[in-house]
Amino acid sequence: MKARTLALALPAGLALALMAVTTAFADDGDATRAGRKHVTIGQQFTLTLEVSAPVGAAVELDPANESWSGIEVVRVLSQVAIPSGDRSLHRFDLIVAGFLPGDGAIQPAVIIVENGVGSARLLPPIQLTIVSTLAADAPLELSSLPPTVAIDGAESPFLVPAVYAGSVLAMLLVALLVFLAGRWLANHRHPVISGEAPAPRPLADLGSAESQIDTDPAGAYRMLAATVRHVIAERYDVPAASLTAREIQGRMESKGIDRWQARLVAGLLQECEAVVYAGYVPAPERRRADISMAREIIEGAAT
Repeated sequence: MKARTLALALPAGLALALMAVTTAFADDGDATRAGRKHVTIGQQFTLTLEVSAPVGAAVELDPANESWSGIEVVRVLSQVAIPSGDRSLHRFDLIVAGFLPGDGAIQPAVIIVENGVGSARLLPPIQLTIVSTLAADAPLELSSLPPTVAIDGAESPFLVPAVYAGSVLAMLLVALLVFLAGRWLANHRHPVISGEAPAPRPLADLGSAESQIDTDPAGAYRMLAATVRHVIAERYDVPAASLTAREIQGRMESKGIDRWQARLVAGLLQECEAVVYAGYVPAPERRRADISMAREIIEGAAT
């Protein structure tokens, strides 16, 4: 029973293998043209392939096929497909090189992929002669290297001492420059003004804005914005009274002020503009938070 089953399975498996890999010969529209008929081994030359295939089918090179007879594909210069009716003409311009010396035919191979199924096709063969670069009677062995000879221009015996002397001289020059720079800074140091340190500037008063924040939000935010702008202009030398909130942020960041501080100022001033000019009325909790934010900005500018 097992022998009979094996006898039936072998022909079926062979048939499936033949159906999976099929090889077709050249179509009437296929062509193969070489830029040269005689080349030396390894010499590159152009090879043009034209393959006729149904519209929608893909054409791929099959350089591993033995039909190439030692011709290797170096690179693909171009690949185009020109439709004509229910067929397309696929043209490949290749740079190839031959590595099997002799006179014979090469037959490029491609794979036609249609509806997910690939089939190999052999294109029309062409005659090509590949000539070896060795003479016919040249021995097939590596020759020995010629003996080494002395050449002029050896390293001067004074090169290494000169390098050391130059390094020492450069270090002395750097030390001299550092000494001179230190003396110049010492002579041009700003004098320290003796006496008591100036008294810190009083903080701006937010009492008026805080007292009106519930009864007159627009007036309170107007005073809040004016106070913050005045403090920023006095502390950071920024013309805050004539700039928008975003412009004030940009000026503060350009002066090296902390970006978070600049964003707080811009955000608070934008809130003030929305209340004063757009009629926006924040919630009571938000108003208290804005008063606290203004106080933090003023205290941060005073330090």
